Amino acid sequence: MGKAAALTTVLVLTGTVFAHPAHAAPAAKCAAGTWRLTKADLTVTQSSTRLRITGGAGATLTLSGGKAVHRYAGSARLTETGTSGGAKVTGWLRYRGVLRMKAKLSGNRLIGTVSSASGNATLKLRQTAPLSLDPAPRDLVALLKAREFTGVPYNAKITCSRGTLKLRQTDSGKSGTLKGVWTYRRA
Repeated sequence: MGKAAALTTVLVLTGTVFAHPAHAAPAAKCAAGTWRLTKADLTVTQSSTRLRITGGAGATLTLSGGKAVHRYAGSARLTETGTSGGAKVTGWLRYRGVLRMKAKLSGNRLIGTVSSASGNATLKLRQTAPLSLDPAPRDLVALLKAREFTGVPYNAKITCSRGTLKLRQTDSGKSGTLKGVWTYRRA
């Protein structure tokens, strides 16, 4: 796999649209407010590729006034491990800046509108195996709108208690299957 193909594989595989059915209303009310990420846990599968991406502690998510605001200042990297085409894959991803989008809380769902995304958020990918790749950070808003990358919780099932919020997303499409769980604590 060439350098460009390896980078594209990671971006495409982690960039899918997420959806879950709605359930009871109390979760939406509980989810309003500001939350600090304790851990993201994503699994990406596609034919001969299986990746696990974990970490990201410290990012904040504010759900209020019909908006979702993701702030990544000081958040930790997400570690990437797995295999692609039989080769071991290692690396990391890091978000920075601020991402905003229209979003509503309904039943037990967070429903975001990607077309409304704005902000200066970037995504940095560093691959260490099977190839060493270190491209410049990419504009997260542009990636989201182009459907190249949507590894941001914006259309997810909500599980909420007084101090803990979990957002769960799953999607299967032409680029594979992405399952993600973002776990937050009230900030």
